Amino acid sequence: MDILDIHTHRMPVELGQAIQNCQPAEFDPLAGAYYSVGIHPWYLTRENLDRQWEMLLAAIQCPQVLAIGEAGLDKLVRTDYMLQQKVFEKQAMLAHEMKYPLVIHAVRSANEIICLRKKMKPSNPWIIHGFRGKKELALQYIREGIYVSLGEKYQEEVLWGIPLEYLFLETDESMIDIHCLYERAALLLEIPLCKLMQQVRQNINNVFFRQ
Repeated sequence: MDILDIHTHRMPVELGQAIQNCQPAEFDPLAGAYYSVGIHPWYLTRENLDRQWEMLLAAIQCPQVLAIGEAGLDKLVRTDYMLQQKVFEKQAMLAHEMKYPLVIHAVRSANEIICLRKKMKPSNPWIIHGFRGKKELALQYIREGIYVSLGEKYQEEVLWGIPLEYLFLETDESMIDIHCLYERAALLLEIPLCKLMQQVRQNINNVFFRQ
């Protein structure tokens, strides 16, 4: 296991170095690759929900799937928000029951996500992917035991202000090399690159490869 990138929508240069995200209908695993699979609020309709759910249940039987997601809530998309909430809670319950990490897409929905976390009290890890908010919001998530994953664009105060034990890095849809993100983060933190990589690898092991 040498994963450094916990969330990408593109094929990594070397299989096994990233967790590739895909929709249930797109899931077609390659040997040696790792995946997260979930119902994204952007692509959710009342008409396709049942079919997407069936495909998600089938996909998570594959041992190469390490997480459910990205699931989540997005107040800027046209998808009915009550439907989003229903499906997000359903995926959160599935991840809890199956002991999968939950990768979360969150847009202007922190309060709802934190309220659900408090209500469910899940034992599985939750990760806010592509976090771009302020340090105060990141710390609010972390106080609830939720991890934060930073992509190419983020507020530097977040990196300085959160415990490294709750940090991940990701490329998402960017074409940037994941190693560049680690180099930049280590430079901003003023710590050796090897120390940062060691800590994030430990986080990945703790979250995605739990026994």
